[in-house]
Amino acid sequence: MYKQERAPGTGERREGVARTSELNEFDRLRRGRRRKRLFRRAVAAVFLAAVAVVAVLIASVVYQLDLRSQLENYAASLRRGDGFPVALDGMTIQALLPMGRDVAVLTSSGAYIYNSSGALVNSCLNNYRTPIARTAGGKLLTYDLGGTGLRVDNKAKQLYSADIEGGSILAADIAPTGAIAVARSSPGVTAQVSAYNPRFELMYVWTVTDSYITGVSLSRRGSMMACAGVVMEDQHIVSLLRIHHFDQDQEAARVPLTGEIIASMVWTEEEEIQVVTDKNLYLFSKEGAQLAKAALPSTLLTYENLPGAVYIACGDYRDPAGVTILSYDGGLKQLGSASVDRRLLSLTADSAHLLVLTEGQLYLGDPALRELKRREHQDFYRVCPAGSDLYGITPDGLVRTGL
Repeated sequence: MYKQERAPGTGERREGVARTSELNEFDRLRRGRRRKRLFRRAVAAVFLAAVAVVAVLIASVVYQLDLRSQLENYAASLRRGDGFPVALDGMTIQALLPMGRDVAVLTSSGAYIYNSSGALVNSCLNNYRTPIARTAGGKLLTYDLGGTGLRVDNKAKQLYSADIEGGSILAADIAPTGAIAVARSSPGVTAQVSAYNPRFELMYVWTVTDSYITGVSLSRRGSMMACAGVVMEDQHIVSLLRIHHFDQDQEAARVPLTGEIIASMVWTEEEEIQVVTDKNLYLFSKEGAQLAKAALPSTLLTYENLPGAVYIACGDYRDPAGVTILSYDGGLKQLGSASVDRRLLSLTADSAHLLVLTEGQLYLGDPALRELKRREHQDFYRVCPAGSDLYGITPDGLVRTGL
């Protein structure tokens, strides 16, 4: 029988090839597992980096929006109180200011913040000679007009205080974001206006050398400001509307209003400026262009200037026509009018209501003044709307009632 003989070394070579194939397959599997481990590690690194970025962004947002202050305000608003009226014995009341559904009572010794349950949630005491207060975004700015003291509080605690050096405070304002602006006298110049971000860090300084400064108003986002200036030209008083953008080095606009005195400036959501003078109403763009104008029918008695609406009162209650109250929309179009025959004490409004307080009577009107209703007589001498509620000062103290 024929017997096939194997060439020498052939079996060994085949076995070596097989072992080599097995080793190559093992190397491929090992390399595949290594690639998977590297991929998983890369994915984990990317995930951790994304988590870190999100954490930083969240911390930045919390820092920028001051969510902690908002949470403190929310907790303060929920505190239980003993209801109303709240006795205010021995206090000289100067103003009521809304803080959401709560209220700040400005007195000669400081401000007291009460929530809608009648609980005293913050006492903002000071020794200011001429305290002026502004509220926005759940915060209260109080400063000493002609003095040096200034402070910012939320509903729960003091957030910031300063004692202005080298001058006295001429005006100040706070934006809904929490940014503040302060105009003060300064040696060698007529004024200096400083703006601070919501963390109370200095972000803008304007040194004024060519006019006095009588008022300041911050835009809703706190990125621009309008200042009221006054100069004498040819023996005439000239008011100046001076507009500054905090991202620009130069003044954005300098608008003269000859023979007029600026009484109020308010920025709208559209970043336009409503201006009330003793003779006219104006609407200006953020670049200083005049967009609208409305002449006052007679001598200005008082006003309420808020974003998107202006209310003015003119005349004398002793005249047959009484005091005339006019309402205007954000474009300064007259919406309606009403009259009262009692001495006018104040006009206060929010986006949906107008409160007309006269001697011995309170009236409630809508923004268009289609109707002016008499409210139940409670002997108010200070009032303010806050949400759907009305806060007022009566001989019994601070009271709260529905609008």
